[in-house]
Amino acid sequence: MTATRPSRRGRRRHPLVVTSLGLVSVALSGCGIFAQPRPATVGGSSLAPAGSVGYVVCSNAVTPVELATRTAEAPIPLPISGTPDLGDFAIATSPDGRMAYVVTADGTAAAAASAPASTSSTPSGATSATPATTATPATPAPTTSTTTVPASTVGVQNVVIPIDLVTQQAERPIDIPGQGATHAIVVLPGGHTVLAASGSTIVPVDVDRRTVGQPLQLGAGDTIYGLALDPVATTAYALVPGGVVPVDTANGTAGATIPTGLTVSSVYSPHGIAVTGDGATVYVVGQGPPDFGGRVLPITTSTGATGTPASFDNYGIADPAALAVEPDGSSLLVADSANNWINPVPLATFTNPPQPVRLPPQAAGEPSSGTQHPTDIVLDPSGTSAYVVEGFDAVLPYDPASQTFGRAIPVCTGASSMAVAPSP
Repeated sequence: MTATRPSRRGRRRHPLVVTSLGLVSVALSGCGIFAQPRPATVGGSSLAPAGSVGYVVCSNAVTPVELATRTAEAPIPLPISGTPDLGDFAIATSPDGRMAYVVTADGTAAAAASAPASTSSTPSGATSATPATTATPATPAPTTSTTTVPASTVGVQNVVIPIDLVTQQAERPIDIPGQGATHAIVVLPGGHTVLAASGSTIVPVDVDRRTVGQPLQLGAGDTIYGLALDPVATTAYALVPGGVVPVDTANGTAGATIPTGLTVSSVYSPHGIAVTGDGATVYVVGQGPPDFGGRVLPITTSTGATGTPASFDNYGIADPAALAVEPDGSSLLVADSANNWINPVPLATFTNPPQPVRLPPQAAGEPSSGTQHPTDIVLDPSGTSAYVVEGFDAVLPYDPASQTFGRAIPVCTGASSMAVAPSP
């Protein structure tokens, strides 16, 4: 792993190079199979709602929400078995609104914990740890071998699930390497490649060809809880316990970890990290010293220097789960899962945030499963309305200007995170 901070010069958009299954390995720094033409876009009428749509991912489904009318459409079932742990799934959408991608686990460790060691077919001379992302010509015929696999991971396969938003149908899952939590996913510019978190590994997937590239391992203990893209450069920022790791997506290398001293929210939100529109600042939320109170920490991307954090100590014990940056960069909105409120943070008074805004109490008859705490907050394209995934299997509209909430929108069971896309 390269231990140098990614350069911000030459601000071009290049994806991590993806190597094709069944092809000779392609170097990360080369153009390789990305030089080939992309499949043509298929026309036809769309079943997606008109206007901007929020896609809320839950344990086993994705619910589209019409932002203009604040109406939930029929959930899109996910083709997986078992029920992933709450928060162990995330969603991202393509820039054109035609596709969404969910990273999750297929199968459950609890259901498979008593399963015997698996019998798998691997090429002669290979091991079960050999990545399936490269191949060599004339591979020998497979032989049957018995592989000892930890009981906690038997029967569990981390996957990326493409969802065609035109047809509103989930496609067959794409298996990805790595074990552990699947808390984050982002779509690179152009919409042809996604980066998925698989434990402490970032996995690039060419979603057009359904092929998996060379995984980037961040190191033991560096479970990835969030990913955020610099909108004007080739850097992705990975949120790990106590730090942020900059990743150069042009060559697939990780820079030195930027220490934050912050824990990760207990609700495992995939949006505990955000980048400003100009790419100049990364914001991270969590609990930090000296008393493990709620914090928002700014990081200057050009230098990796951390600034003075905003503190919520004046308002009690806080557990910030997610944040959103206003389009003009003037303020932040932070979802606090400990107190069930929104913390507005104007940059003009960053180190002294104002009084938080408490979420309204659950009304009689509203959904009551899930985490029962806010887990995500996103803005509509105009930035005039926000939407809080509140963990009651509902999305709660919020008006930042008036600091008022709209009526809860019921969604699928176990709601965790949300992504917004234009109608295709």
